Amino acid sequence: MERCFSLLKRPVFWGIISFLVLVGLVVYLLYFTDLFVLKEIKVSPTKRVSKEEIIKLTGLKGGERFFAISLKDLRKQILANKNIEEVTIVRCLPGTLELVIKEREPLAIIVKDNKGFLIDKKGVIMEGILPEDYFFYPVLELKSEVSKDKFFEFLSWLKNNKNYLPVYENIAKIVLEDNKMIMVTKNQIKIYFPLVSEKDWVYFYKNLDKIMAYLYENGQTEKVELIRLDYPLGQALIKFRE
Repeated sequence: MERCFSLLKRPVFWGIISFLVLVGLVVYLLYFTDLFVLKEIKVSPTKRVSKEEIIKLTGLKGGERFFAISLKDLRKQILANKNIEEVTIVRCLPGTLELVIKEREPLAIIVKDNKGFLIDKKGVIMEGILPEDYFFYPVLELKSEVSKDKFFEFLSWLKNNKNYLPVYENIAKIVLEDNKMIMVTKNQIKIYFPLVSEKDWVYFYKNLDKIMAYLYENGQTEKVELIRLDYPLGQALIKFRE
């Protein structure tokens, strides 16, 4: 008994009790009262997914207890939209959620069940497509999975290097096969790339750039039907329309 009374007289004991009571009070105020409620959702600027769509994905209406909202569940709900690659969620007192959205960057168009879809550099198929997307992105036909990852890396490089001809926006279709890649430009030039060479694909595209620059300078672009780079290394075949 004397030991219990002795413990009650110690400042440390009452300090611990006070701390626990304070923590309990804070938890109660944050999670079990309406002192802090959701008042606003701010969304960073986006291109393909509207602010309204993103807020709808959260399922939040406003007025929810602020700290009872699970950020983990919220993140999962937002990432359900395939056009969104990443989201950062920040709580700002007294009642604002800030959503920083990173959208996927479209790389090309892929057709499934006679319907077009955008696809990003990781091979993730995105939601929705706009008619004007066909002016900016080539249509992919993947007949092989052998070099698929390297293929997407190459397309990403090409999309971001607009100083090489033909520029990315001038390519209408790209077919990936086991041993070759076939590009078709918007003015219907077929270009064959070998995939079995030890040389990098960028090497062949830089060679193609020299050929295309020569054709443009001499006004012969519209006369060309076929360019084959799968010839002996350092050589190419150019076939003109009849």
